[in-house]
Amino acid sequence: MKKTAKLLVILLVFGVCFGIFAACQKDDHEHKWINGVCTECGAEYEIVDYVSQLKLDENSTTKKTAPGGNELIRMYIDGDTTHFNVPVTETHPEGVLKARYLAVNTPESTGQVEPYGKVASNFTKKTLQDAINNGGKVLVESDSDKWDNDSYGRTTAWVWYKPDANSDWRNLNLELLQVGLGFGSSVSENRYGEVCLAAVDQAMRAKLIVHSGVKDENYYYGQAQEITIKELRTNFELYDLVKVAFEGYVTASYGSSSGGITSYIQALDEEDGIWYGINVFYNGSASDIKKAIAVGSHVRVVGTAQDFNGTWQVSGLSFNSINLDDPSNTKLLDNEKHTIEPTLLTIDQFFSNKTVDVVDHSVEGDVVSVPKTYPLHTLLVGTQVKMVDLIVDRSYTTASGTSKDAFTLYCKDSSGKDITVRTEVLFKWNEETQRSELVTASEFAGKTITVIGIVDWYNYDGHNEYQLRVVDYNDLIIQA
Repeated sequence: MKKTAKLLVILLVFGVCFGIFAACQKDDHEHKWINGVCTECGAEYEIVDYVSQLKLDENSTTKKTAPGGNELIRMYIDGDTTHFNVPVTETHPEGVLKARYLAVNTPESTGQVEPYGKVASNFTKKTLQDAINNGGKVLVESDSDKWDNDSYGRTTAWVWYKPDANSDWRNLNLELLQVGLGFGSSVSENRYGEVCLAAVDQAMRAKLIVHSGVKDENYYYGQAQEITIKELRTNFELYDLVKVAFEGYVTASYGSSSGGITSYIQALDEEDGIWYGINVFYNGSASDIKKAIAVGSHVRVVGTAQDFNGTWQVSGLSFNSINLDDPSNTKLLDNEKHTIEPTLLTIDQFFSNKTVDVVDHSVEGDVVSVPKTYPLHTLLVGTQVKMVDLIVDRSYTTASGTSKDAFTLYCKDSSGKDITVRTEVLFKWNEETQRSELVTASEFAGKTITVIGIVDWYNYDGHNEYQLRVVDYNDLIIQA
């Protein structure tokens, strides 16, 4: 394991990185520090633990949330942004405080991903969650005698935590700076500016993590743009014909070795509570890619985003069969088979509107998001959803061409609202004959069914609509 990885394990798991390291005993050279270690003599930088020195004044005039348990955390966003549940007040009418940490700017892990962005995000989440699990507390403090918001509606704040019930408060903003997981941001203008400046200066001198010049082992530095599937889905026009890299879970797949395979990959955005999906097309004869992108796999995809028949997909997947560890490879991230529950929706919900925060690329510097409202089904294209109690009103079966024997079910709910369900050519196993047999639309005529399908945009011959695409017979379940 490389020195960087070892340091991160210490930071994230053992929390002992703040002890006083032995000062270098050799004075015959100028020390060249990388992650707190001299690359020439092996001495360790003498780290000052500013976090333990800074004390919370619980009697100050600053605004503070009441210390709470697990219910205090509403959502972890990234290294320097966390949403907290707070009492409903005039300043926080929805009972949510979207805290943007003061004085620190961690690398991004939402939208466009930056080196060490995920490391910083995981550090913040683990630190706060461990405190809660160990009986500690979390507290959010304003910088003055009132809550201040930035221009994007986020509350600028200091976040404190107790690692356990018997520990002193620790300032997480300062800790991110001290361990080298963030850059200083308007440091001198803030309440704890002096100590934050000292922590930033120390991290830079010791060249810790983001200041080290050492590459993040979990980040791809090639030509691909590291992004999330949400970013791909909500800002797709920025990535047309761009090589991208993202992670997600495979929920469905269909096709053949000769004709190519389409797989649907999705990832949860915790802030929105939405599973965003994208379809990935690749040559079915590429056995290594096919093995990686099996249903239930957690995968990393590197490929080219492009417009396809009015919708979006990723194709041209990168893979190097000689060097399997090539960071440009599309690859399996673990050996587990993951079960992702489809998003349960009614037809009303499917066609309702949803407001989500979308990265605003017109703003330079710190990545910020702005609220934007979409029809929900447009956000869910490529995502697996589930609808129950659909009544099959009528059907249509394709009579010729490559889709011969695929069929469409025109369904309604109890109130008469309709949704279209389109299938691939489906087969089912017959136990008596021990053979697969073709599935026809007549099996579902007049029945009430449950459908598990991928949200799809159908665009052909001037006709377009959002529908559910079913690729497996077992995803059409007759209720009555």
